[in-house]
Amino acid sequence: MGQGRRFLAIVMLFLIGFGMIALADALDAWWPLFVTTIPFAFIPWIIVRHEREVAAEAEAPARD
Repeated sequence: MGQGRRFLAIVMLFLIGFGMIALADALDAWWPLFVTTIPFAFIPWIIVRHEREVAAEAEAPARD
């Protein structure tokens, strides 16, 4: 995943999460707040996955 796509995915997940919070406020309901944790949970996963890929590339021996 390229850096641009990764950044776009993180922004979209933030927007979905904040949208769910706005939906909870508009509906005066509690259930969207529990659904909000799903997109917010994926953000650190995307970041850690990218860092692991970068670390694996740095440790891999150079091929000639």
